[in-house]
Amino acid sequence: MIHPLIALTTFLATTGLDLTPEQVAERFGTSCVDGRWAADCPALAEELEVELYGDLHQLARMNVPLDREVLQVAARANFPPLADLGLRRLGSITSNADREAVLVAIEHPSPAVRQSARRLLESADSTQAQAYTRWWRGSSRSGWDALVPDVVPMPAQIGLQDAADLRYRYFASDEHRAVFTSQLPPDALLRSIAPGAKPQSGAQVAAEAEKRRQAAENKEAAGNLLEEGLARSGLGSLAGLAKRATKQSERAEDTAAAAPAFDPVPEFPGDPAAVQYAKIERSGVGGPVLVAVGVDGSLGATVLVVQY
Repeated sequence: MIHPLIALTTFLATTGLDLTPEQVAERFGTSCVDGRWAADCPALAEELEVELYGDLHQLARMNVPLDREVLQVAARANFPPLADLGLRRLGSITSNADREAVLVAIEHPSPAVRQSARRLLESADSTQAQAYTRWWRGSSRSGWDALVPDVVPMPAQIGLQDAADLRYRYFASDEHRAVFTSQLPPDALLRSIAPGAKPQSGAQVAAEAEKRRQAAENKEAAGNLLEEGLARSGLGSLAGLAKRATKQSERAEDTAAAAPAFDPVPEFPGDPAAVQYAKIERSGVGGPVLVAVGVDGSLGATVLVVQY
C-alpha cells in the first residue's frame, strides 16, 4: 500500500521532488516499509510533508473544501506547519478518526501543534483532555517560534543511564522537568533508574515540605517583628541593616544546602502517599536530580517525573 502522504501529494499536485510520483512510491516501498528504515527515508518523508503543506496551504487560501481524511493525515504529520494546518482545518472532533489524529498531534514536539490539539480535545469535552490538562506544561514561545520543536534532554543531563524504554511526554515537560511514561510497575521502574536509592513516600515528602513552609513563615515573621521593633524605637537605619542581614543570611543558607529538597508533584491522581520519590546523582553534570514515580490510570502507564 502506498503511504498516505505519497498518495495525497500525488493527488493534490505534481510533486516537487526530483522523482516522479511512481518513483517516489517505489522508493518508499523499498526503503521505508515493513520496519526497514534506510538512511534516506526520514528525508524523503520530510520532503513529502513539506510538499503536501504547500498544496494544502494553497487550497486553503482558495477556500477549497478539504476532505477530512486529508486533514487527518496532515494532523499526524511530523512537519509542524502541516500538522498545525491539519488541526486548524479540522476545527472539531466529529469521528474516532479525528480523535485518533488529535491524540497523535497532542504528543507532537512542537508547542504550537500540541496547543492546537489540546483545544480540539477540550472543545469535544473529552475525558482524555482532563489527563492532558492535569499534566500540561505550556510554552513561553508564541507565533512561528512556537512551531519549532522542543528538544528532548540527553539521558546523562537528567541523571538517566538509558531512556530507550521510556516514552518522553512533551506536553508534560518543560526546561526544568522531564516527564516519561513506562509500562513497568513503579517499584520496578524506580529500581531500574535509581538502583540502590532509598525512596521516600509521598506522605514523607508532603510532611517535609510542610515543615519547610512553616519554618520559612516563622523566619519571615520573626524578621518582620525585629524590623518593626527597631522602627518603633527610632532606629530606622538599623531596621534597614537588619533586613539586609536577614536576606544575606538566607542566601548563605540556600548556598550551603547539601542537596535540593523534594516538593510533592501535584499532578499525580489518587493518593499522594502512593507516589515514590528518590534522588539520582549525576556524574560531572551538576547536583542530583529529583525523581517521582507513580501510576496515572488516565494515561494508562507509570509516570516518571525528573526535576533537574
